[in-house]
Amino acid sequence: MGSAVSGRTPEVRPRSPILRLLATRGRVVRSRASVVVAATLPRRRRQVYTLWPDASAVMLSADVGYPPAAEWLRTTIVPTLRRLPDAATWMVLRAGAAILAEAPGLAARAAQQALPAGATPRVAMYSPSGHAVSKALCFVFVDGEIEPRVVVKAIADPRFSNRLQREADLLRVIAERVSTESTVASALPSSPILTADVAGEFMTVESVDPLAPATATAERNTSLRWLRSFQHASSTGASTWRRSEASAAVATVRTAWQLAAPASADAMTKYASTLLGRLVGSELPRCAIHGDFWRGNIAAANGRLRVYDWEWAEPDGIPLFDLWTYELAELRVRAASEEQGLERALLAALIAVEQELRLRGLDPTWARATLAPVLAELTFRIRNRLGIPSSMEGPSTLVMAAAERLLGV
Repeated sequence: MGSAVSGRTPEVRPRSPILRLLATRGRVVRSRASVVVAATLPRRRRQVYTLWPDASAVMLSADVGYPPAAEWLRTTIVPTLRRLPDAATWMVLRAGAAILAEAPGLAARAAQQALPAGATPRVAMYSPSGHAVSKALCFVFVDGEIEPRVVVKAIADPRFSNRLQREADLLRVIAERVSTESTVASALPSSPILTADVAGEFMTVESVDPLAPATATAERNTSLRWLRSFQHASSTGASTWRRSEASAAVATVRTAWQLAAPASADAMTKYASTLLGRLVGSELPRCAIHGDFWRGNIAAANGRLRVYDWEWAEPDGIPLFDLWTYELAELRVRAASEEQGLERALLAALIAVEQELRLRGLDPTWARATLAPVLAELTFRIRNRLGIPSSMEGPSTLVMAAAERLLGV
């Protein structure tokens, strides 16, 4: 067990791109026993980062030599762990691997541009999926502080770092458009302290948002009231629903159902084509869309609201998309937990979207007509954009089956 970390075995270079955020040079140990040994050995000039659940798909990591980093992760990112007496020990015992860093990672190098001269950065990382193509949040501490000073956002795989730059550029455009509406604008994330090009990769260095611990706590009425205001503030006017738009939406349905439920693909395509075709020529408001508007991306505390994760935003879209993502994201989470009653919950969601449309003076038929296209887009958009399947595809297909039953297809 000791030889796994003592240097008597050949050095193992980090293979997962996400590890480059923690160390540009180092050695990975891949058993819990070795992690414990690594955490207790003298570190000299190297740092040890726990990797959970393992080295290939890291979702949580913290500097073993700086317990406040692990404790902060527990109280903000993983609140279910608050009952444990020692977050740092938990991370060591639970980690599936660790990296013995021999040179600072890209996150520390980016953060140092915003930290006091001579400060030693201590990093705690969170990635919602652990994939190198998804966004990683690296919270950077300064010795002696229990709160992170900055957060470095990055996509570890350099082939996809342009996605982060696109998000930053779009958010800037949208923020300018809604700037006159203070209630709307204040809910957008603040501008980065700086953008950094580190080893040819785009990263942002940002202040840590004090509302982050309140993520997923916003009440439904509060969230939808803000969305209504956001869509009004970012409006580009109304225009007719074009046949080309209907055809594109139908094509999205056809492609998704052919992948997930080929036996019913023709029937669902025909249903979508009929309903969307009837709406061609109808007036529909156009506005910016968030693209992933749901409880998990919204924080609320002390009368303040913050809306995070604008990766899927678009400057010009239709309000139905965000109305449906708010409902469907929750249903996909329920499906992932193998909860029953999806059809009943989907019916309640349909009624809620119809009521919202009536409140805005819009034809409630749009709710039923856009259910399948939005669900189809959400189910496979990661695969379509990045070329890799999403872990939410399976749960989404369960919601697709519930939609078939609800719509009578």
